[in-house]
Amino acid sequence: MKQPTRNRTNKINKPTKRTVKNKKTVRRHPQFGTSKLEQDFAREFLDNLGVKYVWQFEAKGIGRYFDYGVFINGNTSDFSVGNILLLEIDGSYYHSDPRLVNEDNMNPMQKRNKRIDEYKNKWAMEHGIPIMRIWEKDIRETPNKVMEELKKRLYIEDRKQTLIEKKNKRHVNKIK
Repeated sequence: MKQPTRNRTNKINKPTKRTVKNKKTVRRHPQFGTSKLEQDFAREFLDNLGVKYVWQFEAKGIGRYFDYGVFINGNTSDFSVGNILLLEIDGSYYHSDPRLVNEDNMNPMQKRNKRIDEYKNKWAMEHGIPIMRIWEKDIRETPNKVMEELKKRLYIEDRKQTLIEKKNKRHVNKIK
């Protein structure tokens, strides 16, 4: 640490704090923060698919947040039941992936996260909103499979196929 110095009038000059320039800004939720896994998922999957989404979608009735609320039709002002899909990105350790963590060996934090996840699932089911949970292991090891599942759940492939069929369909002039 830099030592204080004295000037000619015997006043102590305290060292000033150095400020960091070019600080990288990271999207963070004001209360919960964000994980690197969630940031990677948004960049590699949601942004590449070109879908509109709300980060940290709030379930006001229970005071909890879902990682993402993805708009299926692209209309961000329509929060109706058929227009939104909730996404939860679950870390393998913190949410105790059953493929990796034995349920008998879970610590209190993992048990608490499991209860919260079940509570969120119940809330989504009661409100008729589909929820999709994606494990960290799947994101890291089989991203193609995750991407295909997302496309299927968001009806992206169906819309592309419909557009291709309409484009190739012969147009009939109905004007008489």
